[in-house]
Amino acid sequence: MKRYLLVLLVIFPNLASRAQEISLSDSVIYFDNKPAAYYVKTINESDPHYNIYIISLDMELLLAAQVVKFQAPVRELKSFYYYDLILHSSKDTFSMYHEGQAFPLELAQILRDYKLLENNKINKIAWRKFKYAYTGNADLKAKIKTYENYLVDTRFFNEQVDRDRTKPVTIINDRIIMQDEKKIGLIVTKTNIGSGVGQTTTYTQVKSRDNSTAVQISTTENPASNAGAITEIQQIMLTTNRIVDASSALIEPVYHKNKTGKPNLYDISLPLNKSDRNQDILWLVCQYVETYLL
Repeated sequence: MKRYLLVLLVIFPNLASRAQEISLSDSVIYFDNKPAAYYVKTINESDPHYNIYIISLDMELLLAAQVVKFQAPVRELKSFYYYDLILHSSKDTFSMYHEGQAFPLELAQILRDYKLLENNKINKIAWRKFKYAYTGNADLKAKIKTYENYLVDTRFFNEQVDRDRTKPVTIINDRIIMQDEKKIGLIVTKTNIGSGVGQTTTYTQVKSRDNSTAVQISTTENPASNAGAITEIQQIMLTTNRIVDASSALIEPVYHKNKTGKPNLYDISLPLNKSDRNQDILWLVCQYVETYLL
């Protein structure tokens, strides 16, 4: 283990702190020009983020800062990264969000400001004080809260049933939607009766005078074309009786259900829904779950 760490210590470029009291060489953290600890930086798939390992001067692993990806729940949002600080001796973990200066320097300042290093060990009392005082965990919770607020505003996430969203979806009696052994919604049928006057809208691509492309829209009435006609539309309803509005989400069309490159929610749900007469509605339900509409 020590030989492995020694090899790692010589492979990283120099990084110097602008702060006078802290400086970082290729592998050593200095406080007031005195060596305080070694550090090792290993590349993470989330480049340019790195896992950082703090090693005592007598070559014992003290602390790890491991990159974690927060996967955006919907396409409109962007995934981000945060760090899990893991105390090696007890595996105690502190999750934190960081923006700004290079993270190795941020971590070095944390070690200094909170006096975490003492006699080549992590001071347990200082560690507890750090967890209480450092704002990184509150910053992470606030960041996640903005994503939750977005889902509430666009998906009525606060009205949805709390459950494991990765579990298969089943439709009972072609009506009751279940997931994780909980009722999460209903399939309801809306009936429309024709008013007697129909309209046909056509869209024609044309060239304008300046040779740019435009679309010409024309609408014609078809009197009595659907007089008395009855149409039925299947809709999805939350358990709060709210009809799901999918206009804010990006829904994959049903013909993609046989073109998925890897197993998705629909694929694991289909074998449990052989009694459902309409597999297309199962695809739609699964899409709603995956996009946090249901």
